[in-house]
Amino acid sequence: MEQGVHIRVVQEILGHARVTTTQRYTHVASPQVKDAGERMGAALWGDD
Repeated sequence: MEQGVHIRVVQEILGHARVTTTQRYTHVASPQVKDAGERMGAALWGDD
């Protein structure tokens, strides 16, 4: 996921029936969280 692979693709590769199982075994790095928050903020409230 840190390489930009969607969690559903990771789920398929790992053979998990449920995405919640994949989420349990994956950890999101802090830079990814910050980037996602910034992009979501921009999408919701526009760029400043």
